[in-house]
Amino acid sequence: MKIHTFLVLIFLFLGDFLSANIIANRLFNLESYSPHADGLTDDTPAFLKLFKDVEESGGGVITIPPKDYYFSGEMSIPVTSNTEVFAYGARFFLPEILGDKARLVLFDGVDISNFKWSGGFFKGYCFDPGYKNTWEPNVNTRIFVINTSEVGITTNITFRDISSEKIAGAVVNVNGYSEERDFLDINFATNITVENCNLINSGRFMWDYGYLWQIVVFPEDHTTEELGMAYKYFDNDLIISDIRISEKDNRIYFNNVVSEMDESLLMSEDQDICFFNDTLPDNLIRGKMYFVVEASKSYIKISETKGGNPIVFGSTGGYKIKLMNKVSRVARQWEPTGSGPGKGAIDVNKCKNTIITGCQISSLGDAMHIHACHDNIFTNNHILSARMGAFFLAEYCKNSTISNNIVDGNNGSRICSIEKSNENVTMTGNIFKNGGRGCWINQPKNLIIQNNFFLNNTLKGTENSAKGRRSYRTGGWQNFAEMYFTTYEKNGEYGSVIIKDNVFNTGNEAPAAIQFESNGSNIQMDGNIFQGHTGGVWMEDNVSSIIIGNNPGIEVKKGKEYSKSLFSNTGM
Repeated sequence: MKIHTFLVLIFLFLGDFLSANIIANRLFNLESYSPHADGLTDDTPAFLKLFKDVEESGGGVITIPPKDYYFSGEMSIPVTSNTEVFAYGARFFLPEILGDKARLVLFDGVDISNFKWSGGFFKGYCFDPGYKNTWEPNVNTRIFVINTSEVGITTNITFRDISSEKIAGAVVNVNGYSEERDFLDINFATNITVENCNLINSGRFMWDYGYLWQIVVFPEDHTTEELGMAYKYFDNDLIISDIRISEKDNRIYFNNVVSEMDESLLMSEDQDICFFNDTLPDNLIRGKMYFVVEASKSYIKISETKGGNPIVFGSTGGYKIKLMNKVSRVARQWEPTGSGPGKGAIDVNKCKNTIITGCQISSLGDAMHIHACHDNIFTNNHILSARMGAFFLAEYCKNSTISNNIVDGNNGSRICSIEKSNENVTMTGNIFKNGGRGCWINQPKNLIIQNNFFLNNTLKGTENSAKGRRSYRTGGWQNFAEMYFTTYEKNGEYGSVIIKDNVFNTGNEAPAAIQFESNGSNIQMDGNIFQGHTGGVWMEDNVSSIIIGNNPGIEVKKGKEYSKSLFSNTGM
């Protein structure tokens, strides 16, 4: 790695000088390559020839005239270093129909340096429930994908003034390199900038936790079209019919074998299930998770807990009752089966010196994704909506400044996620509003949250199927704190944390404003204002490491029942 670091320093010292001279002397125009430019006929061959000539020339300046261009997606177009592209006014169209597991990348490159793309509008047809769709949910389309090899160099990458609509994957995806799940020895892509981009409903499509399960189990709350869609994409092999449940019995009778050819048990002890579709015994709850505690080829017995006492049924169940196997898995399904890579309209992984600024973003999945990146600035952006996570600072990031953003979850999932083991994070001057599952902060180290507004970010608890989500744990509605601190490791610890001068305005669905799970330390709260439904701040007893100052409206509650894991990743 020492030799690699030395090469990087030499490259950075000479790179700007060399690339400036190359770019100044080599000009290219797509018009010279006779594109169809009618928005209907495939222009991939013209782009391939253009970028091949640029590569052979060692880089240059490319002008793409303001016309309409169509890409079949059958081949990606390799980009090269020392290149600047101007595409203002140009419109790029993807195929209107893409089938199951379709994959498409328009522009890609490995070990690219001194690359800048400005302007252009990219049009796709990402799946969107409630609309007539021509792309399947698991279609994955990405516009720019820049990867880094084990010893290669990716640096000085800029995307500016780009617009998009319904791209089913990242518009901008830049990746450094490391072995899988290795976050210590990373060959970072460096100096990555995304600015003034307008990326609407772009990013990989996601269902949202519990969406399909809720439609199947509670069909009366949904339209015929929604029900048809849910059964089309749900794992119907997990639904079992011909169930018989009788009063004063503790057995559920059905054919509990895999098939006539395979007589092994379909369901065995400890598997989790739920019931739906007809009148249940009066001591069972539709959608609630139960556990198998005894199993044979003709019946099972269930309990509310693993290994618990079998339930004796208080009444006879309807003859149309259905049983759903592996409910904890299917109820937490957030992505379509067969989905492609990446998250968000902007997806940067294992990068260093990242700047995302001045962008407007919305998504039918996660809005954006910064993962295992160091030295990050996310500022002056407006997240308009997200079906899943809105602001997403994913695992193992270091040295991140999140400032002056407006984040509107529009009833998506988590309004803000600061995931596993983020270090040295400052969040100042942001507005987080209308999220679904609160702000999740998972085992951070050195975190400052100051001068922010957190406004009604627990809408998934709304007792209305159009907004809320049910919980497979209870069959009732989900609930979340406005902000919750968790750990992911056994005996994991988090801190130091400063929460200062923020406003927490909680909705009616929030049981608490903030929850601190056990093992937090060096936590200071002062100058915060608590408004709305609750000012509850929950923590364990005898916590000397959480210092509570003057926080108008706060209601501190202490005890084991308040510090245990209550608000999981899914909140289900």
